[in-house]
Amino acid sequence: MKILDVVYRFYLAALMVLIYLPVIFLVLLSFKSGASVTFPIESFTFDWYVKPPSGYEYASYVSVLFDRTFWKAATNSVYVSVGTALLTAFIVTTAGLALRHRVMGRDLLFYLLLLGFIIPGVTLGLGNALLHSALDLEFSLWSAVAINTVFAAPFGLVLMMARFDPDLMLYERAAGVLGASPLAVFRRVTLPLIRWEVLSSGIFGFVLAWSEVIRTQFVMKGTGVLSTFILTQLQINPVTPKWYAVGATVGSVSIVGLVILGYVLSKTPAPTGR
Repeated sequence: MKILDVVYRFYLAALMVLIYLPVIFLVLLSFKSGASVTFPIESFTFDWYVKPPSGYEYASYVSVLFDRTFWKAATNSVYVSVGTALLTAFIVTTAGLALRHRVMGRDLLFYLLLLGFIIPGVTLGLGNALLHSALDLEFSLWSAVAINTVFAAPFGLVLMMARFDPDLMLYERAAGVLGASPLAVFRRVTLPLIRWEVLSSGIFGFVLAWSEVIRTQFVMKGTGVLSTFILTQLQINPVTPKWYAVGATVGSVSIVGLVILGYVLSKTPAPTGR
């Protein structure tokens, strides 16, 4: 038994190193002095984050704080991520409420929603690009919100369906018997009991939209959001520690979102059953 414990711990440690070592290297290189991105690191500096520009410089040599295009893309990312979070929470909540009942098309609706993370991102992105072209629609931030919501909604739906245990419906029926209207039942009974799942689905939507690039790149133009901005800049500019600083900045938001999500999920009560 002790040997199995050692093997398990070694496997877990190796897995953590495999996953997080690249992230550690990214953060270290973001503080590296000089423009090269190789080891060893002779000295550390905050220049790639906060150094004022000395004149006309290529984007790869302008610090994160003074890169106006970066902040434009960051603003777009906030709009898209918040929009995705709100729309995901709404769709997940309404779909979860509908899927509890044996109505016509329930199974079809469930599997259609799950297709959001089953369909390859390239396929979904290309399909949306062709749809915009066929309908002569302009690409906008709402295009990115829509495609990211399709991707994020299934994750939130799984969380939401786990909360709809039989006891929840008993509470709703009891409130209805006592004379409460359907809207009052939802506002006073259902929503307070599923509020953490609603919030979790919104956070999922925000975090996934914040870093999504495969689907988003097909429906964005111009500066775009952070993920597409970084992808475009790396194709036309030399790689310097500035881009590692950008990656660390963007990644820190995702980590904060993950921490908040973990806290919210810890507040979620386990289904009680009958």
